[in-house]
Amino acid sequence: MVAFTLCGWSCVQKRNTSITEADIKKYLDTTIKVYEPYAVLKLPIQKGTKVWNPGVLEPGPGGRIFVANMTGEIYSLLDTDGDGIEDMAMEFCDVKKDGFRTPTGLVFKDWDLYVGLPQQIRVYRDLDRDFVADTSFVYFDQIPFSDHPYEYTSGLRFDPQGWMYISLTTDSWNAGASPDPNKYRGAILKISPDGKKVSTVATGIRSVHGMSFDGNGQLFFADNQGGQNPVEELHLLQEGYFYGHNTTKYGDVEAIPPITVFRSEVAPAEMEFQLVNGQEYLYASLYGPGEYWERGAVVRIHITAEKDSLYATEELLADLPKATGLAFANNGDLYVSRMGRTDYWYFATEAPDGAIYRLIKAPWVEPESRPSEIDLTPSPEGSNIQKGKFLFASLACASCHGIDGKTELLGPNLRNIGEVYNRKELLDEIINPSKRMKPGTFPTRISTVDDEVFLGRVVTQDEEAVHLMLIGNTVKKIPIEDIASSTPVTESMMYEGLLNGLNDAEINALLDYLISLRQ
Repeated sequence: MVAFTLCGWSCVQKRNTSITEADIKKYLDTTIKVYEPYAVLKLPIQKGTKVWNPGVLEPGPGGRIFVANMTGEIYSLLDTDGDGIEDMAMEFCDVKKDGFRTPTGLVFKDWDLYVGLPQQIRVYRDLDRDFVADTSFVYFDQIPFSDHPYEYTSGLRFDPQGWMYISLTTDSWNAGASPDPNKYRGAILKISPDGKKVSTVATGIRSVHGMSFDGNGQLFFADNQGGQNPVEELHLLQEGYFYGHNTTKYGDVEAIPPITVFRSEVAPAEMEFQLVNGQEYLYASLYGPGEYWERGAVVRIHITAEKDSLYATEELLADLPKATGLAFANNGDLYVSRMGRTDYWYFATEAPDGAIYRLIKAPWVEPESRPSEIDLTPSPEGSNIQKGKFLFASLACASCHGIDGKTELLGPNLRNIGEVYNRKELLDEIINPSKRMKPGTFPTRISTVDDEVFLGRVVTQDEEAVHLMLIGNTVKKIPIEDIASSTPVTESMMYEGLLNGLNDAEINALLDYLISLRQ
């Protein structure tokens, strides 16, 4: 972490070195389950910028925590009434004013804030140190950009020499991916301090939102499950290696395995190393699956080295819905952002939503008993995996879904699906397949100039052709010059009523089989 030049608080900030238990309890959110003695405060941000789908967090000058709304506003948190609890969001900059969207990476170097945007990294500079940016300029813009909502520039971190490491999310789900001759998208890049030199450090990543250096200068990152990533992965960055995703782009080469797999929840977001009583731990926020708004968690990971191998132990700290950003204050308090409701493309809904939480060590809090792992409880009738396997085959599920974590068919691979959804959620996904579709799984309807119509999932697209996977898992190559129209379809190709005719025992057997498909 880069050292800051410290200054006094702004005139609206009142000094307060302690928070009373009464003030903590005033803003305590008792709906958040904790598994260690933490008081979880939902910060009463009523002044200044609206908290609206807050994402990435970052500690900044003056000891303040900075927050980036997914809607574009970036602000610092401050306490205006002297009770030690932040109640105001003071705008530092707004990327919308510069024509950008979705700031998904933040890192400070002195009073310069580097912001990761889909098409560039931009520096917002505070010249007079009043916590408001006075000017901005481009640091790096060699990023393939096609305005696809999932194209994020994340994980911004400086090494001790001032080189920046960033991750660019994959374009494997993008039907209209822009040209990428350097194969930057789906890779981790290293950029020189002046922004003029760039090199590819590693390839084959899918969706990396969190990267962090440990005390030994090693860079760790978390990659999300999906596509050719069968699990939620924690990796140590090793230059020149391939990390397993998008062999269509990078070739079918040997992939480096993860150090460990996240088990407490899915969809790792931000993460940060922190010293606790002289021992270093990695803390991570986990977003949870899709539009399940009450899912999410904060975990702590202890990484140890033994005979040239790394081992990791994960502990669940809190069930915090849609945990996204994570940052530590100078005093060790942990700040976590909760994303608000979004549409299919993770764009904000019309009303402001989301919150900032502050986790404070509180000996008087009685924690919950920590679960050993997420719920994989078998059916009430007892496990009947073999019968479920037979039903999976008889319903022709295997015609669209692989189960090995690798095979790419029309539908998503179901390996570890029981760790993504609990039993109730998994049943709802089967009964209502179009209810919570991910944009990357949307079917596409393509009409050609010869009046042919094809419906399927776009596998890849380049300047010459679209490769569309059709029912039956055949891939149709359609030249760009032959396409008259291409339209995304917001309904699943998996038909409703799949379970019609099955009794409760048979449905539970099918769920048992799906839950058993573990790595």
